Amino acid sequence: MPAIHRSKTKIVLLFLGTLIFYNEFLSYFLQSIFKWPAVSCDGRPECVKILLVADPQIIGEQFEPGFPLGTLARWDCDRYLSKTFHHVVSHVNPDVVAFLGDIMDEGSIASKEEYIRYSRRFFNIFQTNVLMQYIYLPGDNDIGGEDDDRLTNDKLKRYDKTFSQAESFRIKSVDIYKVNRLTFSMPRNLTATGGNRTNIVLTHLPLLFLPNQFVHKVVKQLRPQIIFSAHDHKSLHTSIETDLKRDEQFVEMLLPSGGPMWQFQLSKTVIHEIMVPTCSYRMGVADVGYGVALIDNSGSMTYTVLWLPSRFSQLGAYVGMFLVFILYWSSYTFCCICSHIRKKMTVSKYIV
Repeated sequence: MPAIHRSKTKIVLLFLGTLIFYNEFLSYFLQSIFKWPAVSCDGRPECVKILLVADPQIIGEQFEPGFPLGTLARWDCDRYLSKTFHHVVSHVNPDVVAFLGDIMDEGSIASKEEYIRYSRRFFNIFQTNVLMQYIYLPGDNDIGGEDDDRLTNDKLKRYDKTFSQAESFRIKSVDIYKVNRLTFSMPRNLTATGGNRTNIVLTHLPLLFLPNQFVHKVVKQLRPQIIFSAHDHKSLHTSIETDLKRDEQFVEMLLPSGGPMWQFQLSKTVIHEIMVPTCSYRMGVADVGYGVALIDNSGSMTYTVLWLPSRFSQLGAYVGMFLVFILYWSSYTFCCICSHIRKKMTVSKYIV
């Protein structure tokens, strides 16, 4: 191998190694340092930090290609979720981690064996810490209930067995209630407390966009100041008066170009609903991230989205690098073949 070719090969391999290091490690560190705002309670004893994880939808086995592409896709998506979750938890150090449903992409249609594998993958990706409170909500992809995917008692029992926990939580000055619009269920025989406490509702399906009798019941009984929802993979803020008058509704997108922190005044007369974007790059949206809310008894809430590096851009860089590598080796091989042919023709000429 000529010395000049060895030098070029080393340069290509060095560039590839640098790209891998940046995409897989450095980009996440730089994102947390330069693009994520500081999330701190500043010594306020009643402050509660809530990390909101929406629609992770760990990809399944039925809708993905067979081996090896499907295996590679699941491995890469799982690594992305695990890596970003680890960085976010380290950055926020939350008191509460709330999963807002659609934990699995194919949970509702999974066989018994598939469901066990999906559950194990989920808990391996989002490893728990005993110092934090974890809250799990079911989504339509977990138990059915949307379009032609029927919600059944067997699906509910399977989910409840895996993610069994209470329907409400009291953490410092915050009361958190789990609401399920799919099953029209909410904490039973429970009336929200008043005073300086903040009432939060967690739901997978949004509530304020399409108020109905169930939504009116939730508002009347739980009196939430804040609702956190998911499902649509968007970052959105909706506010409406507690009587749910549609003509008084306010809607705004919470985009990466805005913020990075949003302040909301809490009152008994207005309800805020925050739709948290998906944290998975496989959900067909460009902007993905984790929601973070800081709440205490001061009458305000601070909210931000920790936006994540684009995995598709990283994968695109790998594809581009691979094509350059193939082009380089193809041109080198072609030049070697041409050189070999010229030498043979020269030798033949002298023999003749």
